[in-house]
Amino acid sequence: MQPLQLAILSTSRIVDEFLQHLSEMPEISVQALCCRPQSGEKARAWAGQYGIPAVYTDEDACYAAGGFDAVYIGTANHLHYAAARRALQAGYHVILEKPFTGTAAEARELYALADQKGVMLLEAITVYYLPQFAFLQAELPKIGPVRGAMASFCARSRRYDDFLQGIWNTTFDPACQGGALNDMNVYNLHLLTGLLGTPQRAEYRPSLAENGIDTAGLALLDYGDMTAAALAAKDSDGINGMTLQGPGGCLVVEGGTNALPVVYSRLGGSAGRWSPHRRPQGRSVPHGLRVCGVCPYHSGKGHCRRAAGPGPNPAGDGSAGSAAQPLIPHKIHA
Repeated sequence: MQPLQLAILSTSRIVDEFLQHLSEMPEISVQALCCRPQSGEKARAWAGQYGIPAVYTDEDACYAAGGFDAVYIGTANHLHYAAARRALQAGYHVILEKPFTGTAAEARELYALADQKGVMLLEAITVYYLPQFAFLQAELPKIGPVRGAMASFCARSRRYDDFLQGIWNTTFDPACQGGALNDMNVYNLHLLTGLLGTPQRAEYRPSLAENGIDTAGLALLDYGDMTAAALAAKDSDGINGMTLQGPGGCLVVEGGTNALPVVYSRLGGSAGRWSPHRRPQGRSVPHGLRVCGVCPYHSGKGHCRRAAGPGPNPAGDGSAGSAAQPLIPHKIHA
């Protein structure tokens, strides 16, 4: 299979992170970088570092030259709609960073244009394509009707102190569509609606700074007989993850809802709590607990691989890992 021939629009931080992992993705071949004229020097340096054949400082020239199948757009949030529209008009598939657009009307217009041009338009949200998400989908019917749902993704931004000191940045500028909803809660909302479907009604209750930006906020999704809650913050840290609960048990995500680092289900109303990565001494796995066998910290044989020597704890709680430990088999209960 031929690799996807890709052009990248922007020299933003997210693009920098993407390029750092390019060697791990043989399915993708970056053919062009396009940016503003003032960022040309940075783009040319990246092109040399990562072996990218072409650099452009004009989108029309980039699209006219071609040599690629799709455009990945990693610009600032408020530029997403216009940039995606130009790429679609030129006839290219588009992978658009989150948040997709500023309004639903803009999103509908872009999808209509993609249909007209016969190309694909995707938001760069990876949750739906993770094996952990497939695990949650498979386990969801086993807990019965969902009676409670909560998701949280909170992390104090590296730029928050600058913001408090009056130093401008797009992250905390309402005109640039920054804030907690667009940057963090979007992951919670994708995860919850991906599992529960579209709510009947949605409400957002932000915590606003003086300039009107939501440094934190709570989204409420009304499903008629149940309300799901999604909390996000860029001004403070929190315990991140998701819980869905019903009469038959619960589904749990531990860690960021953008990556689902640890997922498991506890079925059958069994008491107690057990971490899929750290079994308490002398405690067996509670009956009914089913651990994802395909999450990043599990092998296909259902074993938890603990890293040798000190290091981060795979459970993602920030504590240090222990010395080398043997593989721990997981008992999988139906």
